Amino acid sequence: MASRSETNRTGEVINLAGRRPIKDAYVLRKSQVGGTLKGFHFDPEMPTSLQAGLSLDLLSATEIDALPLRPRLIVRSPFGGTTEIPAVFGSLTMLIFLAPRIRNLLEGLEPGVHRFLPIDLHSTVEIAGRTEHGEHYILLPPPLVDCLVIAETDFTKGYGIEVWMRGNGGKGGGTLSSTEGKRCTLRRSEIEGRHLWRTKVGERFEYTCSDRFWEAVRDEVMIWAPRTRCILK
Repeated sequence: MASRSETNRTGEVINLAGRRPIKDAYVLRKSQVGGTLKGFHFDPEMPTSLQAGLSLDLLSATEIDALPLRPRLIVRSPFGGTTEIPAVFGSLTMLIFLAPRIRNLLEGLEPGVHRFLPIDLHSTVEIAGRTEHGEHYILLPPPLVDCLVIAETDFTKGYGIEVWMRGNGGKGGGTLSSTEGKRCTLRRSEIEGRHLWRTKVGERFEYTCSDRFWEAVRDEVMIWAPRTRCILK
């Protein structure tokens, strides 16, 4: 049976069932508008292995607490597709960075669910007439939710459970189809009350959001764009 509650980072029990019912969910893909971070470094330096550990949720709370307090993120080139600092930028497979308004939106929709690391954003070239861009945030990986209905979903190699079972060398697996009009089905009971999460797809995951979250950010310049509108079952 699906759990209708969750414990936040302070230990408080969150009542997911008490939130506004979800109408739609969207699998997110890389946007063609903007948000790609072409070149950057941290000061003090953060090794690539540590960045990977953060993005894959492999670090313990103790390791995260030991990170430098509010490091500087130094961007070395403008963002593709925009002359501004995007609201969400980075990489879908590595670190994702948020403007304060997106962090505040997530906290308003899902208080205590998401984890953020504050950074100071700088650029070596002027972006929107400035090189100092103030506080932004690293978004630590959102909750990983096992909500995919494999038997009613299209993958790159075909539809349903039989295709899935042939994947990953016969161990089971697949990648969601990115073709327009293909089907992706999620269990409503697992995502009710959520607004941003990672949908478990075998050993992989896909960033997914609620209709309410997308309605609030759809006009922002960011690395996320809706790829598939999911069927909720």
